[in-house]
Amino acid sequence: MLLAMPSWSMYVIFGVMFVGLIVMTVIPQRKQKKKQAEMMSSIGAGDKIMTIGGLVGTIKEVVEGADRYIIDCGTEEVPNLITIVKQAIRTKL
Repeated sequence: MLLAMPSWSMYVIFGVMFVGLIVMTVIPQRKQKKKQAEMMSSIGAGDKIMTIGGLVGTIKEVVEGADRYIIDCGTEEVPNLITIVKQAIRTKL
């Protein structure tokens, strides 16, 4: 025999599940975004970074007005300078 639940309790269960889903997705995204912002503000000349394209290099110069960085992806003997935008940085190594 199947127990019949009142219709209002079904809405309560769905509401709790919806709130739980929001909490489980939004809060970790906020933490990750805050961590990324802190990392971006701490980057300066001399830091080793990796771009979203997978390039690994050292920041040689920060172009303040244009939010661009000049990075060196080459060796000491043969430097390879590349200009990237600030949003292209994935992580600080």
